[in-house]
Amino acid sequence: MTHCPGCDADVRGDWLRCPLCRETLSGEPDAAPAPWPDVPLRFDTRQVVRVLTLVSLVVIAATLLALVVFPAPLDGLRLAGLGLAALWLVVIIAVRKRRNVAKSIVYMVVIVSLLSAYSDYLDGWHGWSTTYVIPSVCTASIVALLIAVRIARMRPNDYLVYSWLTLLMSMVPGLFLVLGWVTHPLPSWISVGLGVAMLGAMQAFRGAEIRHELGKRLQV
Repeated sequence: MTHCPGCDADVRGDWLRCPLCRETLSGEPDAAPAPWPDVPLRFDTRQVVRVLTLVSLVVIAATLLALVVFPAPLDGLRLAGLGLAALWLVVIIAVRKRRNVAKSIVYMVVIVSLLSAYSDYLDGWHGWSTTYVIPSVCTASIVALLIAVRIARMRPNDYLVYSWLTLLMSMVPGLFLVLGWVTHPLPSWISVGLGVAMLGAMQAFRGAEIRHELGKRLQV
């Protein structure tokens, strides 16, 4: 049986880290399996594809309408394509790689953001990266997380992770607005609004599970 120095408790099973505080366990793990089952993430692949396709069609239609009503200096179709690619990629990460979902999504957003900002800098810094590209990627990530939460049967710790990710994705465009790094505020406001709406929905429907999981993590 292993021991957690953080919780000062013995842990049964073959855990390498404490399931409560994530501290590295000392001692030898039990040969017998843990007394509780590891429930796998279950989802209907066809339902995921149907929802993603529907959302993609809505995004394309909204983009075409926006190009007619609000002509943008950046190619709107390319921007929509970037957002849709991020949308599909985040959903695939969320439903396939749930144990590393936070790290994978953050890496993807950071890489796209740095590449777009660097390209904007080489182009003479017109602000299209902070005005359009980064808020669009953050918005697509928030929508994808909402799809993953709605379709897949998430565990309580997944809801907690997704809440923090949503907060992060909505704070970045909000920071751009505060610092005045945007030439058109609408994309950033859309990202911030979606983030707030998703956080409110998760608190309304899964608030008790999120608070319980947060209490365990903080050992409250």
